Amino acid sequence: MEIWERYNKNVIEKFSIDLIAESFDKKYGTYIAPKDSDNFDFISPDKTSAIEITLVIPENEQKEYVYEIEKHKGKEKLKTENIKNLRLDSQGNIASYYGGSMAEIKNTIITSLGKKQQKALKRIKIKNYHYIDLCLCIQDGSLFDLNSFKMAFTNLDKYLFQNIFFYYPITLYTLQ
Repeated sequence: MEIWERYNKNVIEKFSIDLIAESFDKKYGTYIAPKDSDNFDFISPDKTSAIEITLVIPENEQKEYVYEIEKHKGKEKLKTENIKNLRLDSQGNIASYYGGSMAEIKNTIITSLGKKQQKALKRIKIKNYHYIDLCLCIQDGSLFDLNSFKMAFTNLDKYLFQNIFFYYPITLYTLQ
């Protein structure tokens, strides 16, 4: 996988469900992606459980990603002034940039939780799932450790999700 493919929906979702199956419960490995695009990302074989997977990316990271995609497509004279602390090598490849703060990541997670809650409430009116989980793939989530997550997100029980998985490339946490 190339760097510009790292946030591809298919890559993220497949990696996420495999990670949860290996790290938390093998049952997730049996979940299937429904053909219905207005559904959850994966459904249990008995159609009683579902999981939604979403990506949480700070704004500057999103801008950096657009730069990488456009550079890969061969576009020249790319805008760089809107990417904070960007450093390029002599070939125009990104050497470093500012990812995002803990406060921004926390706010983005809270926003994602709210949006996914609303989508889940709409979807369960159409299909009767007993359990719904949420997986948040967090870019720069490594700024948080398990205790930081527990302190930052104390009221997760207000959401309908049975499990909320937080992960970033190295570690998977779940807060129930």
